[in-house]
Amino acid sequence: MFGARPLLRAAASELCGFRGPVSTQVLIKRPASTWTQDVDEIARESGQSRLSGRIHILGVGNIGTFVAHSLASRPSPPPITLLMHNPEVYQTFQKRKQTLAINSLGLDDNKTGFDVNVFSDGTWRSVPYVNTKEEQIECLVVSVKAPATVSALESVRHRLTPKSTVLFIQNGMGIIDAVNERVFPDPGQRPHYMLGIISHGLAQRSGRFHVTHTGVGTTILGPVPSQNSGRSSSLDKASDWAPSTKYLLRTLTLTPPLVAVAEPPSSIMLYQLEKLAMNSVINPLTALMDCRNGELLYNYSFTRVMRLLLLEISNVICSLPELQGIPGVESRFSPERLRWMVTQLASKTAKNHSSMLQDIRANRTTEIEFLNGYIVRKGEELGIKCVVNYTMKHLVLAKQRESRRQESSMIPIDIPDEPRDSKL
Repeated sequence: MFGARPLLRAAASELCGFRGPVSTQVLIKRPASTWTQDVDEIARESGQSRLSGRIHILGVGNIGTFVAHSLASRPSPPPITLLMHNPEVYQTFQKRKQTLAINSLGLDDNKTGFDVNVFSDGTWRSVPYVNTKEEQIECLVVSVKAPATVSALESVRHRLTPKSTVLFIQNGMGIIDAVNERVFPDPGQRPHYMLGIISHGLAQRSGRFHVTHTGVGTTILGPVPSQNSGRSSSLDKASDWAPSTKYLLRTLTLTPPLVAVAEPPSSIMLYQLEKLAMNSVINPLTALMDCRNGELLYNYSFTRVMRLLLLEISNVICSLPELQGIPGVESRFSPERLRWMVTQLASKTAKNHSSMLQDIRANRTTEIEFLNGYIVRKGEELGIKCVVNYTMKHLVLAKQRESRRQESSMIPIDIPDEPRDSKL
């Protein structure tokens, strides 16, 4: 796996705008550029003003912590700002001495030096409070849970411009549609979008800002074609990308811990759909049955439900208009291959609890609307009935509501004694 890394980096470098054929870059030893050299080179190529090079990260959960920590691990780390949605989160960060920790093979690797913005009273403030002016955001990595994306982006909407780039690294699909509808309804004011699909094994260790790296995976990145009438809809060539998109993609693909690979827009959706199919089976089943991922593999009834889910998912994916004409789609998304992928993932993560089960246990909103809910919505658009996915979606929603009801019923209520009738 690591032996192929130079080729992946070279290919990513070419996609991100570096000159010269891939073979030349592999054979000629070239010193790694610093982030300042990258922004200078991109400014020269684009003829536009120089970027600040700062990367903001919205959502410092497992994925956000891993991305920020990985960027800080570079020999020349770019300036990184962590966006925290309330002062309590920052207080927890202070108690951890403003440190992000990744545990691998039993050893903690701690990183510091992060700037912080805290959202309080409707305003973002830098910490310490040396400057209340809210700077514009050029590169934003969004790693909050899918249901929280719209409200999270609404808080930074005024800091984003049409020249900004927003990278979504989340589970589920249909998130960008919701963002366009509710946060950026005017196409001319929308930032550029990128999608990220991460397969690293990540688990929260002991509270916030401390994550265990349970397994090395990859990070697949790609730009999303713009729906703006004034922009190019084809992004297969790096020359069509915005400077902020080039910089963010170049920086992430050259950050070793991420094992990041750049893919064209025509490929990124296929990877996203594969992950959607796997999550739409493992997440809801484990959440409903309150079991580990591996327990799905040794129960005949589970496997029957899996097959029914995947038959519907395969039918919807293979019928999507945007996939028509792409060679090999029907075999890539056949029920048999999807079942094999689900089995492999469940086996690889056998001892893990799915993120949806963790959300149910913590009484958080699940991502079911962006998993099975997405399949149901697309099925309705295509005239395909997805009865099993519809049932699964509402069973998870019911369990989510029941879990919250049970928690609220456990809250002690101080009921005053009834006043006694003085005549008695």
